[in-house]
Amino acid sequence: MGQSLSSLLFSIWGAFMKKNIKGIYLFEILLFILVIIFNILKTHHAFEAILIISAAFCYLKFGYIKDNAYEKSSVIRATVASIMAFAIIIYALGLFTGFFRSNIGFNLGSLVWITLLVGSIVSSEIIRYIVAKNCTKSKKPLIMLTAEFIILNIITQINGVPIQGRWAVFVLISTIIIPIIARELLCSYIAYKCSPVPNIIWRFCSEVAIYLLPIMPNLGDYLAAVAKILLPATIYFLSSKIFKYHEKSGVYAKKASRRVILVPLVLFALVMIYLVSGLFKYKMIAIASGSMEPVFYKGDAVIYVKAEAHELQVGDVLAFNHGHRITTHRIMSIIRNDNDKYDIVTKGDNNNTKDEYIVQKDDVLGVVKCSVKYVGYPTLWINSLIEK
Repeated sequence: MGQSLSSLLFSIWGAFMKKNIKGIYLFEILLFILVIIFNILKTHHAFEAILIISAAFCYLKFGYIKDNAYEKSSVIRATVASIMAFAIIIYALGLFTGFFRSNIGFNLGSLVWITLLVGSIVSSEIIRYIVAKNCTKSKKPLIMLTAEFIILNIITQINGVPIQGRWAVFVLISTIIIPIIARELLCSYIAYKCSPVPNIIWRFCSEVAIYLLPIMPNLGDYLAAVAKILLPATIYFLSSKIFKYHEKSGVYAKKASRRVILVPLVLFALVMIYLVSGLFKYKMIAIASGSMEPVFYKGDAVIYVKAEAHELQVGDVLAFNHGHRITTHRIMSIIRNDNDKYDIVTKGDNNNTKDEYIVQKDDVLGVVKCSVKYVGYPTLWINSLIEK
């Protein structure tokens, strides 16, 4: 019994140490078992640490085959163009949905977490690429690894999250499961076709950037989920065209890059021109003081709709000319005098007293309709430099 067991273990170890499909299958099984065990034990950052160690072991035992540099550069260009286009689109949406500050502090704990996250992304893509290139005669090991990564990522992300009722299941599927499936399928496709580098680039931008950028658009769960699905779909579409026409991929990638980024750039520019120029109904201005806190803060931008004095109501936040500046304060009272003249009394919500001046009819610009967090800071910085 002891001899037969030792023989079995020896044969398993021998197969594992060989650079063949059986060894890769065993590697994948052991990786899956380890992550599940540490997940059950609720070990902190176990998934990331196991991926990093497994990537090093996979590299040493199975080797790293040189990727296709020609196709890789083309796919990287298409990937970067897609990321830039989506960044423009979601930040343009942020003008209407608002922005939020990154709530991660730059301390030792956060730096360790970001390092582990980046390490796990790079490691998982190295493992994926090594498996793909060592099993070119059979896609089954890569399919198995893709399914394994999907399951492990879902388990890791939903661990401890309460799921009660059909609505919670729908939210889970739409915001976590489907984006993970889309991501893993694309990564396996690109790794099989050319290189892990495009995967690392777009995963870094979509998964790590949120912790590094000072502000992010507040899209909500569903718009964010849609973006997480559409971005890999766009990269897949462009990459598949590059692989299909690989002899002309350099030219195609440049044309694709222009097409992907040109439309959102033009739309973003038109929206900004529309809001900043003041030639149309709506206009956007930056807030330079804290007199209206907590409705909006210094550095925010507000969008007001042009209005005449007779359209105003008490309680509206009024945008008006005062001296050489545009001020936004709340209307406290409106007195209509003879000859169609108006005396408008205003006050900042954060001020103790009403404004000492009276706003006249000719000073009225419009009524504030919404505010956008932090977008006004560049205007304030430029103005401060000009004044200096």
